[in-house]
Amino acid sequence: MPSDATVEQAVGRYLGLLGDRHPSTARAYRWALTNLRDVVGEQGLSHVLGGEVLGLWLVSPTGAGREPSAASVRQRATAARGLVRFTADARLVDAATADAALAVLRRPATPPVVRDTAPARLLLARAEGRRPHGVSWHVWVRFRAHALTLADTGATERDLARACVTDLAADRTALVLGGTAHEWGESTRHAVTTWLSSREQLVATLQGSPPPQLWVRAHPSVHPRTGAVAAVGMPITARGLRKAFQDVVAALVDGDPRLATCTVAHVRALAPVRTVARGEPVAPALRRPERPPESSPEGVVEQV
Repeated sequence: MPSDATVEQAVGRYLGLLGDRHPSTARAYRWALTNLRDVVGEQGLSHVLGGEVLGLWLVSPTGAGREPSAASVRQRATAARGLVRFTADARLVDAATADAALAVLRRPATPPVVRDTAPARLLLARAEGRRPHGVSWHVWVRFRAHALTLADTGATERDLARACVTDLAADRTALVLGGTAHEWGESTRHAVTTWLSSREQLVATLQGSPPPQLWVRAHPSVHPRTGAVAAVGMPITARGLRKAFQDVVAALVDGDPRLATCTVAHVRALAPVRTVARGEPVAPALRRPERPPESSPEGVVEQV
């Protein structure tokens, strides 16, 4: 190929070499570089990579005419870096041009996610009220404890699903997650204490020793693929916690449409930011006991 290769020629050669990449990676590269080819395909490769054209393309509108998302810009930059390295190795551009292009394509910073906490605050206020129609008592009690714990700790469902009853402080004013003690207020303490009473009734239906996990199922669940049944009182998975949360929110939306957009992430955003001074321990000296392996089948979805 001559040294004055066009972008279309370089992209065509590079896309033909993507066979060894993972299919999803190859699709992403084809999506981005096909767009580059369609926009500036007839222009000289050195001109595009060494000038302002590449940077302008990086943030140009999508095919639908919308501003590109941060994820789209990162995907374009990743694919273009692969193209630049290929053209440098194939001696289609000189080292200075390749360096200039890579400088433009430095990984864009991920913008912070700012969530509106108004629906979450409204949800917590609604959780202090009456149980919605169609939601069982045990599910409602667990939902209230779950939502308030999210708001006080900011913990993910993965961490919460691993929590055990013994991770609670003796006075029920804190929960240890990953070695860090998260303190909470009176409302959360009351909700968790109520849930522990409800949980005791649920695990009493099981034969043998009760599971150590804090969060358990209020209804039997069936694995969508294997058909395995998880009985009432068995540990609930992180996916089950999220689904149960959304099912209760859906029931609450009938009475207040403003709650329709609320997710666990919105409630988690209410958690205070933990700041630790240098030399200060991250958490009080609360011992986290060893946890036995999960006893619930993975992937089981909680039914409300």
